[in-house]
Amino acid sequence: MPPNRAPSNGAQPGWTHPAVQRGCVSVMMPAYRAEAYIGEAIESVLAQTLGNWELWIVLDGASDGAEEAITRFSDPRIHTLRQEHAGEAAARNLALRHLTGEFVAFLDADDLLLPKHLALTVEYLQRHPARGGVYTDGYYIDEHGQRLALLSTRRRGPFQGRIFEQILRASDVFGPPMCTVLRLERILGRGHTFDTRIVIGPDWDFLTRYAESEDFGYLAEPTCLYRLHPSNITRTAEPERRRASLALCREKAIGLPGFLQCSPDVRAHAFYDLLVNLLDGMPERQMEVATWAAFEQLPRASRARLFRLMAGKAVASGGAGESVREWFERAFRLRPWDLKNALLLGLYLLSPSLCRFALRVRAQASVPRGRNAPADAML
Repeated sequence: MPPNRAPSNGAQPGWTHPAVQRGCVSVMMPAYRAEAYIGEAIESVLAQTLGNWELWIVLDGASDGAEEAITRFSDPRIHTLRQEHAGEAAARNLALRHLTGEFVAFLDADDLLLPKHLALTVEYLQRHPARGGVYTDGYYIDEHGQRLALLSTRRRGPFQGRIFEQILRASDVFGPPMCTVLRLERILGRGHTFDTRIVIGPDWDFLTRYAESEDFGYLAEPTCLYRLHPSNITRTAEPERRRASLALCREKAIGLPGFLQCSPDVRAHAFYDLLVNLLDGMPERQMEVATWAAFEQLPRASRARLFRLMAGKAVASGGAGESVREWFERAFRLRPWDLKNALLLGLYLLSPSLCRFALRVRAQASVPRGRNAPADAML
């Protein structure tokens, strides 16, 4: 991939799209192995105080009884689409091709909307025509529907207005996409689709790209229920697939034109997550990312710290070699007066094993007992 160029987002040109129905909300629901909860999810849409909605359910290769559960609902506003199993992003894209509402809402087949969700969000967007989206609070629930905690207890914010920087920094602004409602014409106008290569985080990638050009509002009222259960994809996805998906989210965000307009702190944090966390153990890929134009435009102090952290984490986990030495040397060349850079380079050149021992001792001393050290605690 060329420096600071994002991978394509999987958009499919040539789509024809139905005319938009003003005031209508299109709810998209991907469904995979959804038999246990899909009936409740549909009932929560039927219970909405706003009646002007359509529900598009996409059966993603489902063969577990979900289709039979859907057939007991005869409301003409409910539509069912089918595809071979291709994942959440592909299911959302299929729904996107059929939506006709002015607004787009999200609901997974194991979650629930509270009765005022659509009415409150549509009313807000109608009163604030300049804003491209709105998000709300909600509750985490267990597999039996017991309410656990507010979504806002695990979020940063709330934020309003142009919140691209906050969303780019981490995915904990919204949490699950079901708390958001967007404008369909603005999605279509910029050709936004869900990236089918991303298993974990296609919604974060989508909302990051959408927020690059759109303002958001916030409603503090809880309007949805996000179910935690053993079959959540965030719990069942293989660690390497999860890491690869999140790395792709990061790479694409860094490649957006708006990235370079973000604060130095946010840009450095994005590279920290990519280079130190998600690409850890992939030195060739890390070296490539460190040549990107967006990386070169970070402040010298940020670049030096990232090189030092990459090298330190690699050494502490048992790594050594030319890439580690080069990272320590680059950190020193960028900021030779920084004592950490000088000490770690010297220690590594003297003895990689001694450097590893020192870093591990430092990590043990930097965090409370019983907790894992964060990646930068060792340095």
